[in-house]
Amino acid sequence: MSEGNDSGSVARLIGNGFLTDKRAQEIQSMFPQVSDSLVQWIRDSAATRDWRRVERFANLAAAVRAPGLGSVLCEILAADPYGLNKEDLVEILGEVGAVDCAPVIIQLVKDSLASDAPAYWLCQKAILALADLGTEESRRFLSSMTADSWPNPIRWHAAVALNVEDELGFDEDEMPA
Repeated sequence: MSEGNDSGSVARLIGNGFLTDKRAQEIQSMFPQVSDSLVQWIRDSAATRDWRRVERFANLAAAVRAPGLGSVLCEILAADPYGLNKEDLVEILGEVGAVDCAPVIIQLVKDSLASDAPAYWLCQKAILALADLGTEESRRFLSSMTADSWPNPIRWHAAVALNVEDELGFDEDEMPA
């Protein structure tokens, strides 16, 4: 597989929209070695700060379960690059069960808390990803996020992820959707 031509062809096939599993399988059948190349293509795209391409390749890599996806996304997120849609990459880490990435997700939440307000989109995706990972470290952090020191929307989402919202006395009608 020649990296230059195939990466461009694959990126065009992925497109900008939602990538279905069926479409991912079609792309993989057209380019049988794609799952072995995606992590390098993600790394190359990150090096040139082509975040749209990183996101496209990451979505395909998640769908085809490309080896090494979790580690390359952790590297990128740990570098905290400007302009990257971190929410989608965090969501992918949860989907693929990248348990080694829990510390990176936790640090990302801590670092972005103020800038993520008031909607807390990144925090919400991180909460879901940490719940999906289900490690002891992620559960402890989610539990800490239910404390009064955290903003109410985050406390609510963390409590829901842990299934403890009733125990903590949250009124669903007063919490964000």
